[in-house]
Amino acid sequence: MQMDRLSLVLRGVAEPIEENVMTMNELRELLSSGRKLTTYVGYEPSGPIHLGAVSTIIKLAEMIEAGIDAIALMADVHAVLNRKGPEDVIRRLCETYYKEVFHIIGSPQIKIVIGSDYQLSQDYVMDLLYISTKVTSRRSWRAMSIIARESRNPYVSQMIYPLMQALDILYLGVDIAIGGTDQRKIHALAREIFSKNLDLKVRRYIPVAIHTEISPGLLEGEKMSKSKPQTHIAVHDPPDMIKEKIKAAFCPPGRNQYDEEGNLINPVLSIYRDIILRGNRKAELKLSRKAGGGTVEVSSYKELERLYMDGMIHPADLKEFASDFLIEFLEPIRDKFESDPDLIKPLYELQKWQREEGIFGDQEWKIVLSSMRPYLGDKLTE
Repeated sequence: MQMDRLSLVLRGVAEPIEENVMTMNELRELLSSGRKLTTYVGYEPSGPIHLGAVSTIIKLAEMIEAGIDAIALMADVHAVLNRKGPEDVIRRLCETYYKEVFHIIGSPQIKIVIGSDYQLSQDYVMDLLYISTKVTSRRSWRAMSIIARESRNPYVSQMIYPLMQALDILYLGVDIAIGGTDQRKIHALAREIFSKNLDLKVRRYIPVAIHTEISPGLLEGEKMSKSKPQTHIAVHDPPDMIKEKIKAAFCPPGRNQYDEEGNLINPVLSIYRDIILRGNRKAELKLSRKAGGGTVEVSSYKELERLYMDGMIHPADLKEFASDFLIEFLEPIRDKFESDPDLIKPLYELQKWQREEGIFGDQEWKIVLSSMRPYLGDKLTE
């Protein structure tokens, strides 16, 4: 029974697993402790939810299945400081669009927590200022996201973010923090900070952390970006748009599917790894083959990847099945927003504000409007 629970917790964790769990021994101790545990993932609610976030929503549902309470932190303060939108619109987005998607794709048991509900409290602010006196600017810089570190002129706020993310763990009472592999440095910083004898207003302890795979963007060499709809599939995208985006997605044949750092570069394969064949959720998957005829049966992602790299599966066949699967998988979300457009309206209001601020180009804005048209129709403005 213990191994079954551990397997659920480790499902979707990036390989090598020993490097992406901090630490395996501590995780085993937590799971055998007999007490109720809590986990969380933090999200910046600055745009649509795309497939890159879906894999972590599924992870939260898996943790619930393992008997662990799950929190989705809506980091609205981060979004405002990142100049991604007005505070009131971002909050409405958390309470509508984000909440519905997390409960439909993940589980109604996922607790939605909005950051500003506690991050602006006196105790939190004083603890944040206090730990800022214990961490050098260079150490905080190293924990920042790669995008921020590559910036020529990073903002002071970007150095504060890692400290806030560390402090969030304690204020939420999280035993197991979840993040992508890009969050490893932040979690390492949190464990380092909280191993010291600090005079905090909140209870101090050293959290366990696990890290999931990062999904590559749909276009070659691109990351998934909320402001570039060409690089991702949003959970509310209409079926025709899903087909178009998958059809245009980077999907090279052959054995070169990983970069020099060992990251998967094929976004279509990542959909199978992170969603379709997640933890062998499907006992058997049958792919029709237009080239060569017949079908190919697979029971795990590793098997699918090997067959694809050996040329046994054509990119077009891989894409067609992925499109059909996603259209069906995301249908409950589309149905919900079609029946209650007010739930998706705050997302449109946010993206319209971003358009006025120059975040979206003409091509990107056209895609945004097309994705919203089935729900808001005549309410849209160019």
